[in-house]
Amino acid sequence: MRKGDFTIILARFAEAPAKAYCFPRKLAAAVGILTFVFISCFILSSLHYYQMWKKTSEHDRLRLEVDQLRKENQTFRLAANNLADQLSALEVVSKKVTILSGLNHQGMGGLGGPSNTPLGSLTTRGLTDQLRQLGVKSRSLESDLRQLQDFYTNRSILLAATPAIPPVHGYPSASYGYRLDPFTGVRDFHSGIDISAPRGNKVLATADGLAIYAQGQVGYGRLVVLQHKFGLSTRYGHLSQVAVKVGQRVKKGDIIGYVGSTGRATGPHLHYEVRLNGQPMNPMLFYREG
Repeated sequence: MRKGDFTIILARFAEAPAKAYCFPRKLAAAVGILTFVFISCFILSSLHYYQMWKKTSEHDRLRLEVDQLRKENQTFRLAANNLADQLSALEVVSKKVTILSGLNHQGMGGLGGPSNTPLGSLTTRGLTDQLRQLGVKSRSLESDLRQLQDFYTNRSILLAATPAIPPVHGYPSASYGYRLDPFTGVRDFHSGIDISAPRGNKVLATADGLAIYAQGQVGYGRLVVLQHKFGLSTRYGHLSQVAVKVGQRVKKGDIIGYVGSTGRATGPHLHYEVRLNGQPMNPMLFYREG
């Protein structure tokens, strides 16, 4: 064994002879270097594999997120398309109702024409702009429909307060205006119309209102006076029987009395008046036959 060599002694059992192995220094150094290189390569390979695994996992996660975002975007686009369709339908209805109601649609809100760009082909920014426009259109339509609602609410109130239905089934026997008095033969002013009808026929309220008078009065006989909105009032004279009490609210078409000939009357008929702020008006301006 030369000086400087490496020696490895292996002993199997106590009674067995030991074996010695000698290695040159250069060979031992080479083995050590190779071992170091192998371990280093193993560590580097392991690190590289770990980084690749981590990148692959991150890629898979990002791919799943992208797929989820794509699905959400598709759902978002479908919802936006549905909203656009609904708003378009509402706009058509709003325009039709506006025309039918006689309102000036040009004075109402709204956007000038539909977009020619389909929502499905828009970018995210374009889609956001389109949805912003849809929001503006939605608020405009909401304002239009609110105006229509107010119009019809006021119109329904006006119609309910307008004495526009026949107060009794019969035929006109005396018109509004100057005439010869049937008792004196003198020309005088007749403040209403007379409607001839069989005694006991139902007399109806011609508009919603409040009974403010329900008893006899000189000339009128048994009289019912209804106060309506907008300064309108109606009078029903010569009744055989009164069917309402003072303070009672009535609806258009409610029975308020029955035809008679009480008071200054030549026979069974209804004397019917319409007054505006206390001044007699021609009932035929409001009253419609049938």
